[in-house]
Amino acid sequence: MVKDFEIIDGKYIVRDVVACYDVDSSLRIRPVAFMNIAQEMATRAADHLGFGYSDLISKNMAWVVSRMYFRVVDVPRWKDELVVATWHKGVQGPFFVRDFSVCGADGSPKILATSSWVVLDTEKRSMIRISDVENMIPENSACYENAIDRLAPKIMIPRGSEPRLVQSVKLGYSDIDMNAHTNNARYVQYAMNCFDFEELRNKTVSELFITFNHETYAGEVLDLYMVDNEIDGLTDVSSGKPVVRSTTIEGKVGDRQAFCTKINFVACD
Repeated sequence: MVKDFEIIDGKYIVRDVVACYDVDSSLRIRPVAFMNIAQEMATRAADHLGFGYSDLISKNMAWVVSRMYFRVVDVPRWKDELVVATWHKGVQGPFFVRDFSVCGADGSPKILATSSWVVLDTEKRSMIRISDVENMIPENSACYENAIDRLAPKIMIPRGSEPRLVQSVKLGYSDIDMNAHTNNARYVQYAMNCFDFEELRNKTVSELFITFNHETYAGEVLDLYMVDNEIDGLTDVSSGKPVVRSTTIEGKVGDRQAFCTKINFVACD
């Protein structure tokens, strides 16, 4: 991503172009690419306001995303010019909430997202109350505009279902981030790899919900389980198109659930 940014109405904004390494074989941006963009934007925006990684790590604390929900309005493609924005909405319940928007150069929406964050004690590996870091957040820095008019929900395997094991992944060097655990975007990559490649030539992600429950580490084996959801009468909230597949995938290390994601697809244009 480019380094130049501007602040408009409390939003941290950069301009970017969809890179070749962020698209699939149909030249559409991959879900993991958006997760990486969102992660970098959140980090830079928090740094700018004085409550970013370097500000917290000196106090043995770190931001950790707990939930994310993004909606694809119009799939960005290779070489598309993008205007990417993020803004924090302050504290809501137990979470610090941050929204994102990805628009075309003409301002048309491409991807909209909301995320919920907690603070981790990096020594004890336990959660810290958001109230303990609220004094680091500048007054009047929040923007209360909604990219999505709901918080990211908690995702769980549907009750009564029997998920099937589809693959297992041994976590290694390329999975681990600066907080010494598996990077959140990698879980989305692994979830997408659970689908048949040929099937996804004709489908595109319309919504993705993900809940992060427990950390995982290098050397552990992540088992990925899948269950298909009921789609009768289900339509995409942005386009009104029928949802052609909805799947819930969970990643587990032993009996410990690391993440759970629900992904909805519509047919490609």
